[in-house]
Amino acid sequence: MLMMTEGPTRVADAVLEVSQLVWGPSIRPELFARWSQGFIFSNDERTALIQTSGGPCAVIAPVQAFLLKNLISKYQLSQLREIDSTILDQHLAATLTEMLCQCKQPSTLGMHSGEKPVSPTESLDNSNTPSRRDQGPFEIACLDDPLPQNSDCVETGLQEPDQPSPTPSAKDYSLFHSSVRLRQFESAHSLQNYLETHLDKYKAQYGVLLFLYSVLLTKGVKAVREEIGDHNESLIDVTQGHGGQGLINLLITGRASAYVWDEEKDVGGLNLVGVLKRPVVGFLTRLEHLRYVQVGWYLKNPTNPVWVIASETHLTVLFSWSKKLVTPDSEVERAKQVFSWYDTEGNRFIQKEKLKDVLEKLNMCTDDDFIRFMMNELDPDNIGVILYHKFVEAFFTPEQSYTPPDTFIVYHYNGLESSCPLGKIAYAEGCVTLQESHVGYTPANSEFLTCLTTKWPNLDIQWASFTPSLN
Repeated sequence: MLMMTEGPTRVADAVLEVSQLVWGPSIRPELFARWSQGFIFSNDERTALIQTSGGPCAVIAPVQAFLLKNLISKYQLSQLREIDSTILDQHLAATLTEMLCQCKQPSTLGMHSGEKPVSPTESLDNSNTPSRRDQGPFEIACLDDPLPQNSDCVETGLQEPDQPSPTPSAKDYSLFHSSVRLRQFESAHSLQNYLETHLDKYKAQYGVLLFLYSVLLTKGVKAVREEIGDHNESLIDVTQGHGGQGLINLLITGRASAYVWDEEKDVGGLNLVGVLKRPVVGFLTRLEHLRYVQVGWYLKNPTNPVWVIASETHLTVLFSWSKKLVTPDSEVERAKQVFSWYDTEGNRFIQKEKLKDVLEKLNMCTDDDFIRFMMNELDPDNIGVILYHKFVEAFFTPEQSYTPPDTFIVYHYNGLESSCPLGKIAYAEGCVTLQESHVGYTPANSEFLTCLTTKWPNLDIQWASFTPSLN
């Protein structure tokens, strides 16, 4: 069921509130223009979304990741390259619906891996009682009519509807925000029906922003600000126009935390909340290799073999058809996760005195005599540290441990045509081999290896036809 929102004053106030959350107190016309594209599919790689300029990858890459997650469960690569455009549009509408539903799903501390997320269509098909996250209201931003072209930038030829204005001005974003209309839906089913029948509005100019605004309206501006933690921080960098980590996490996990670690972390006496549960698609970043951040177990181990990949300035997507890349839910994997929380530098060891905290988190024995005994067993030379492999060997059998396959095939997506060979978007195919020792970096492979080794140490990758770019 569709419900129109309240009068124009209510709409104007809601749009202003969202706009300030996204852009801050003022909007730079050139940044707004870069974000003013729609969800455009490539003619060269039918299921790949095009990014026309720098910035909106913070929305486009997560949408692409969710879309691929849904597609690879049903199709092989050859089928994706022949998929009918009508079927593809239906998958895109279902993907946008799923991401909006995820933002409504409550996340609380203490939720751990093991909960399998369900898509809105699955929950509606499999049960007469939709889950809580599939129940509205969902509040959607839309444009009832195409916006008139800015008279200040009339050109001799007609401008493509999904391209930003060539000479952006304050009139562009003022007209956009004054023209946005809001609609409410009481269920995921009615929302998806609307998106399927009106998808052209989200594929046209401003479609990416309309979806982003819909996420924030559905989630609630107040809730997003509380999750970010800094009420003065905008989701888009006011100088460079790149989406912040809070925006990326919101679209990947449903929560707008600005941090990539698992659950809570004490930082200078402040308990800062990161990612609260295992997401359906993951996140890896080159910044971890550079020691700027330490990505938690949850984001590295999604429930599907799809990861959003971050360089310093751009987001791309890595995906695979190999289900063996999905880490199973098990006690030993939970133990590895908790161990990593106390391995703050990622050096694969913890301070000896942290052993009790680790075992306490795992609901294992923390008797003082037992702790002293295990400290002596795990650190017989009294160095003061406990090595990761000794910890796992002491508490778990080899049969309980998960080992990824030695070789597997991955694919990489980059939505910037300028970053692809001959300016044509194509999924790059790579064969990954996990080595026993460190693989040396070369100028040709360092970009990818430094990022992917944060997930798979001692990795080597050979690309089939071309070496893709993270930028």
